[in-house]
Amino acid sequence: MKKLILLLFLVVTVVVTSSLHAVTYPFPENEPAYLKEEAVMKVGTKLYLFQSGTQDVKKSIHVNDILVVYREYPPNLSLETRVTGKIKIISCRGKYFYEAEVIEGEVHPNDLAIKGSAAFIITAFKDNGRQQ
Repeated sequence: MKKLILLLFLVVTVVVTSSLHAVTYPFPENEPAYLKEEAVMKVGTKLYLFQSGTQDVKKSIHVNDILVVYREYPPNLSLETRVTGKIKIISCRGKYFYEAEVIEGEVHPNDLAIKGSAAFIITAFKDNGRQQ
């Protein structure tokens, strides 16, 4: 019984103190250098999108649909996002992947492409007929 109470106390302490140490950052005007060094996909670049494979996504996304691309910034630390471009769905590539083309702006790997409630992660770009 004492071990259970001690374990419960430790879990509660960790949960409470971890939320007190959360840090938020202001939305920066310019991207840091490490983001600029990543592969940048510009207008005309073909790319691959990953999605969950659920029926909701399959019903709402079709060839020639236009999706808005967002970047979470700074990555993994903020809930703030900004629009970085638009892509057009070219084809379905199996259960979990779609192929698309950048039609506006610039896109990086790990950006999110969204249409309605369907969201995709941009995984890679297509270069000379092979995936990078």
